[in-house]
Amino acid sequence: MNLSFATMAVAAVSVFALCGSAAARVYKVSDLDALQELCSETAEPGDVIEIQPGMYYLDRSHIPVTRSGEPGNPIIIRGRVEDGKRPVIDASRVNVKRGIFRTEESTHDVVFEDLELRNAWGARFPDRERYGTNAGAIYFQGKNLTARRVHSHHNEDGWFAIHAADNILIENCEIGHNGTQYKGRHNPTHNFYFCAERQVVRNSYIHHSTEAQNFKSRGHHTILAYNWIEEDAGYSTEVASGNEGNTLWIGNVIIKRTEQGRRQRRILGVGDGTGVARGRLTMINNTIISTQPNDLYLFTEKSSTCDVVLISNVFAGPSTRFLEHNGKGRITGTNNWFQQGMNVPESVTNGIFGDDPGFVDLAGHDFRPRRGSALIDAGHPFPDYLNSEQGLEQILPKYEPSRDPDARIKRIIQGTVDIGAFEYRSGGAEGIAAR
Repeated sequence: MNLSFATMAVAAVSVFALCGSAAARVYKVSDLDALQELCSETAEPGDVIEIQPGMYYLDRSHIPVTRSGEPGNPIIIRGRVEDGKRPVIDASRVNVKRGIFRTEESTHDVVFEDLELRNAWGARFPDRERYGTNAGAIYFQGKNLTARRVHSHHNEDGWFAIHAADNILIENCEIGHNGTQYKGRHNPTHNFYFCAERQVVRNSYIHHSTEAQNFKSRGHHTILAYNWIEEDAGYSTEVASGNEGNTLWIGNVIIKRTEQGRRQRRILGVGDGTGVARGRLTMINNTIISTQPNDLYLFTEKSSTCDVVLISNVFAGPSTRFLEHNGKGRITGTNNWFQQGMNVPESVTNGIFGDDPGFVDLAGHDFRPRRGSALIDAGHPFPDYLNSEQGLEQILPKYEPSRDPDARIKRIIQGTVDIGAFEYRSGGAEGIAAR
């Protein structure tokens, strides 16, 4: 729509004072012109832009977000949920320039909540201006940017963050079925293509990338925590070339693609051959599942110098191909569970080898330990992440992953921490308490 903001203001925007701040306001928006005006011209720190329920078809290349909040007082762009449904912004009628929402490098302290963002392609219509083939739900530039309870799907990239971005947080989101459908030559696209200085992705459901990785990171410091990750089209998760700093993967479930016909069977990757993957990858209390006998759990590219530290993880499934180590970094670790027959480096010590890790239901993807499982109380009680002095609680996993991104299942450690992403709980069927 091309009507001016002034024309639409009465019909599309209602303004209310926000309790607790005389200056902050809530804008109730039901029009994309009004939404863009607020995001790029009007909103002030503490303001809430509340998008009303419904379907919104994007009619422009993107929605620029150039207004900024303040630390502790962000601008919030929020969908109003009605009958369990979030407002939808659908980009299937335009070519999208990098993202449905695009924050600029000067943008900071903005929160996106309770939205569904879908169908962003950069070159869908060849007779219009085209923008490449990496359009995402949100194109993150700037710093102190958060997405919470956002569903990103059927875009080319689910999310994209550039190197200039900093302090990006994604939590309780669903990111699935993203990847380029364009058949011409282009760079691969992913559910996540993140390159920020510091980035945290937690408590999310990441699944069914349609072209390449479920999670690809070239960021400096990255934390991937308590996510359920499955059904990739390339690697499942990757520390890509260009990574400079340190990466922590803690408390995730990562399941390899069940489809047999596609060539790429790597689950975890370090480096992609386009540069050097540096720093250190520390994996603590993850559950890694192969689905085919030829799956490869861990691959390091020959130019990589990244060290890999494995602590209290489960590597289970039909495959016994644990490692293809071509890089120059060291691989060390302790207190992991391995499928019998895996060839594990001597520098990875105190491992448990077996035919069955003792899950409640492997075929049903219930990876909680059942009574008598070798995983129970077998984890490392004081895992070391970069010689951290932060204390035990900030290193051991606090939550357990779920396909439901709204779930925050607290991990209750009884005795010594268990190996893997879940903790045994006494009581109930198979000794597991109901959730």
